[in-house]
Amino acid sequence: MTRQHPHVTCPPLFRLEYAAFCETNRDAYLRYAQTRLMDQAEARRCVDTVLATLGAHWIAALGCANLAAQAWGNLRTETHHRALNAEHQVGNLYALLRDDQADIMLLRHHLGLPLDDAARLMGLANHDAQALLRGAERDLGNLLSHGEQRARCAPVGRPGVRRRIDRHKR
Repeated sequence: MTRQHPHVTCPPLFRLEYAAFCETNRDAYLRYAQTRLMDQAEARRCVDTVLATLGAHWIAALGCANLAAQAWGNLRTETHHRALNAEHQVGNLYALLRDDQADIMLLRHHLGLPLDDAARLMGLANHDAQALLRGAERDLGNLLSHGEQRARCAPVGRPGVRRRIDRHKR
């Protein structure tokens, strides 16, 4: 059952559509926010804020070209603001990739959502989500292989490298 927000002023004529949108997306939004924020209570507050804001502007949101994309952008922005001080593995993904690439990787690989569900949540066509995922995987692979190559080619004269090499000789 969809949790009602007392401060949401969604017009009565459109409450059913708003409730359906919340019911359809809340669980995935919570999983996404919890993965990014690493805190269940903060994730719930984040999603509640995003959905309440959407409800307060529901008529305008219904008129936008892509409601799912707008809502997803709002969720991404809200989690980003709340996660600025949080440091964890998922945050590293957002430091390496564009936000939309990191989102599709998180939804598909970390949360295990089918690609079509991830695309729907983000407001993307399936072929756009597939292209985004392939690009993210390629970019991440390139970044990782470039980092490994730089580590192999590091000059031995660097103090940190010499200590590591000297320890292995003992």
